[in-house]
Amino acid sequence: MNYRHAFHAGNFGDVLKHVVLLDLVAALHRKAAPLHLLDSHAGIGLYDLASAEAQRGGEYRLGVGAVLSDPAARRILPDYLAALRALNPELDDTGAGLRRYPGSPWLLQRSLRTEDRLTLCELHPEDVQTLKHNLGRDPRVSIHHRDGFEALRALTPPMPRRGLALIDPAFEDENEFATLTRTVQAMHRRWATGLLAIWYPIKDQRETDRWKRELAAPIAAATIAVELTVRPARESRQMNGSGLIIVNPPWQFDDALRPRLDFLKTRLAREAGAGARIETLVKAA
Repeated sequence: MNYRHAFHAGNFGDVLKHVVLLDLVAALHRKAAPLHLLDSHAGIGLYDLASAEAQRGGEYRLGVGAVLSDPAARRILPDYLAALRALNPELDDTGAGLRRYPGSPWLLQRSLRTEDRLTLCELHPEDVQTLKHNLGRDPRVSIHHRDGFEALRALTPPMPRRGLALIDPAFEDENEFATLTRTVQAMHRRWATGLLAIWYPIKDQRETDRWKRELAAPIAAATIAVELTVRPARESRQMNGSGLIIVNPPWQFDDALRPRLDFLKTRLAREAGAGARIETLVKAA
């Protein structure tokens, strides 16, 4: 419970996560039926890039900053850029004017329609209070001070049943991958139609691939993994990339995402051997 995302806001992992998340929500909004969105490890929802925490590592400069420095971002990532501009009215085409970075709760709240619902969970006692302050009073949003894994088991299937769960733990516990695997598999048994988006760091690619196979083995629905590495993923002592496992991805989702993923690889690569891929873990029935 020591993890504070303020040190890492806007880094390459955030960029991938948020680009994919916005595409998923846009696909769900193609139908008028109400949605229930869940974020299991919400953080504070909104980040000040001028803060001491963000400035200490400056990770956003090689993440969102690198994306915004390319004029093509406006064409390739229109939803992502629209969200950043909504939060930073002075943002220009060079990336100047970026002052605040949205967390996934802010992006999800912004996407809500009248009948949609959003449930946010955060365990850190200070962060949950900041989250409530940052998102304001919105009758469509419920904020819980509770463990995200416990909440996912207790709150699914949600009402309405159509929806998405974003699962983005801190991975500060050595057993976190095992806990995540058990939680996702249990959720899928109870909520077979739910769209699940599970973010994960990539250190050693072989270990990551083994874990993905283990998680996906009992899943009885189409499942893909979207991955971006900024350097070859051979050094297990550092974060070399990140990915999202997506259970029940929208129809033709991978085709729509592929050009965005290729663009992100070009902008976010730090060494030769950076990569981007969309991998099928479970084929559609």
